[in-house]
Amino acid sequence: MVRAEFGVVRAGGIATAKRAAFALALLAAAAVAALLVVIFLLGAGPKGWRALPPRLAGMADHGGLILVVGVLLGWLGYRMLKKTIVEGRRVGATVKEDLEWVTRLPRQRENGS
Repeated sequence: MVRAEFGVVRAGGIATAKRAAFALALLAAAAVAALLVVIFLLGAGPKGWRALPPRLAGMADHGGLILVVGVLLGWLGYRMLKKTIVEGRRVGATVKEDLEWVTRLPRQRENGS
């Protein structure tokens, strides 16, 4: 029974770790998108926004599109990481309870209960 309980807790911990890794990957993708936005906007910016030839206007458009995607990825990553932290704390509390329960088992057997 103890092994089964630890198996369930271990599976929950692994699932939480996978979600945390995915959330961090989303945040990393958002950081890369932010870098690309800076590159595109710096490439389009020196000439001024009104006098942009079509190529530089395209760079500004792409920069804006990448900005929207990056903000979306960052928001999703933040929410997922926040939820994962709460779930990780819950799994940690479960592990703590299970360890306390397991350490009390030998004492209960000695007492005859």
